[in-house]
Formats: sequence, C-alpha cells, structure tokens
Amino acid sequence: MRLAPRRSDGYTIIELLLVMIIIGVIAGITYVRMAPTLERARVRGAANILSGDLQYAQVMAARQRLPVVIAIDAVALTYQIADRAGTVFRTRNFGAAGEFPLTELTATPASLEVFPNGVAAQGATYTIGAGAYRRQITLSRAGQIRVTILP
Repeated sequence: MRLAPRRSDGYTIIELLLVMIIIGVIAGITYVRMAPTLERARVRGAANILSGDLQYAQVMAARQRLPVVIAIDAVALTYQIADRAGTVFRTRNFGAAGEFPLTELTATPASLEVFPNGVAAQGATYTIGAGAYRRQITLSRAGQIRVTILP
C-alpha cells in the first residue's frame, strides 16, 4: 500500500505567524527609533508656524491700522489673533486634534498687543514642546522674532 505524496502548495499557519511576528518586531523597533525624530519635526514645524503667525499679526495690525491681540490658551494648546473689536484673523490648534500635536504651549504674557507700527506692548516669550524637545519663540518689544532651541 502506497501513501499519496504530500502536497505543499501553500504556507502553513506556523509559517505565516512567524512572518507576522517578525514584521511586528521590526515595526516596533522602527517606531521606537523614529518617535523622537517625529517629535522634533512637529516642534520645528509648530515653531515655524507660530513665528510666521507673529509676523502675520504685525502685518494685520499695519494693514488694519489698529492694534492686534495675540491670545494664548495654554490649557487647550491654542492661540488666536484678533483685533480689539473681536474680529478673529487666525486661530491655531496645537492640541491632539491640531496639525502639529504638541504637549506644551506656554506664553509670557498670555495675551499680547501688537500696534500698527510693528511695536509690541511688551516683549513676549512662547515655549512649545513635545516630549523632551522644546523650542522658544521670543518677540521683542521692537517687533523682532527669534526662535531658539531649549536644552
């Protein structure tokens, strides 16, 4: 009595599970290695957006010939650029639902007024961060903007 030869037209479940486990381990290692790089990219992008919006506030104050107020909500991780009458020119969200999700957005002072000649009522410091990586954006009273990396 002869046994029929065994056919091997496909893969066994063990082989498929082994491949899936290897792919999972590689994906986990890649994520752990890439997470700090992604955090830095988010913070850099958000710092560029914030510094650009500070310049935008100066331009809007000059264009409207009225002071413009930049108000930060550190709890919601949002800020708003509006005039004194309440007309909102721009709103940004850096929270979980935002374009650049951050874990930190602070400002000293929380609200700043920019006059039509580009001068601010006082100097302001904005700190943004994700994880351990942070950047600081400063707006001088004279209207100059600087972005620095915090240790």
